[in-house]
Amino acid sequence: MAHWRRNSHWGKIMKRIMPGCAALVLLCGAAAAQDDATRSITQVTDDVYRFDNNFHVSWFAITDEGVVVGDPINQAAAEWLKAQIAERTDQPVRYMILSHSHGDHASGGQVFEDTAEVVAHENATAHVEAGEVDTAMPDVTFADTHEFSLGGKTFELNYLGEGGHGDDLIATVIRPDDVAVVVDVVNPERLPYQTIPAASIDGYIGQIRAVEALDFETLLPGHSKTGTRADATATIEYLELLRQRVQERLDAGDDLEQIKAAVTMPEYADWGSYEQFIGLNVEGMVGHLSN
Repeated sequence: MAHWRRNSHWGKIMKRIMPGCAALVLLCGAAAAQDDATRSITQVTDDVYRFDNNFHVSWFAITDEGVVVGDPINQAAAEWLKAQIAERTDQPVRYMILSHSHGDHASGGQVFEDTAEVVAHENATAHVEAGEVDTAMPDVTFADTHEFSLGGKTFELNYLGEGGHGDDLIATVIRPDDVAVVVDVVNPERLPYQTIPAASIDGYIGQIRAVEALDFETLLPGHSKTGTRADATATIEYLELLRQRVQERLDAGDDLEQIKAAVTMPEYADWGSYEQFIGLNVEGMVGHLSN
């Protein structure tokens, strides 16, 4: 059964004190890259907007009772987005939904915590407490599903399961727009990232199947172009075919270089990042199947 909890205001503050020297060094090193970012906002539906920051994507939704934002990405991106939202509405940001706790998506959430409740999967809290990501502490957490309404819109949050890309990854479906926010595991017509980072390939595919089971029309990814529910199915088909072909070469006794030479997935040569990632995808699949 789904459940939720709220951290106290002072508890949230204390858990953010002393984030650690290592995190501070990383933030300083990333500052210049954040300042050089290319950013844009695209309207997806009447009230839902896509936010691009270099190769990362987030979103926000405006209602007459307040604004809901997605991943802050990083502090500079969040500050820019906050200013852009203020140009479009005088409504405050009421909620911020973290897709998961990985630093390239969740960093910088402090920018919105003055007015926003932070909503995330229950597993995200431990990652923030451990200093793995410098962001606002979640106020509302849940186990399986969580839903809230604001200004005539409903936000349905769905946990995608363990064993895949992180242990706290969620998808958000915005009604009545039928827009699903799906970060990292589905990137329309783009190969999975590098070596397919996940605890297991079965867990990774399982998370995408959980997305595929949701009812929605438009898919907003964490990277790549806006897509549809069919892109979840297409990603599963790619991964299953890649697994089949790599397993065949492993069964034949080929080594890694032989497998990379034989498994080129030409049917997907027109997908984004093909040249950069196909060899790494094969390498990652070999690793998953060899463990």
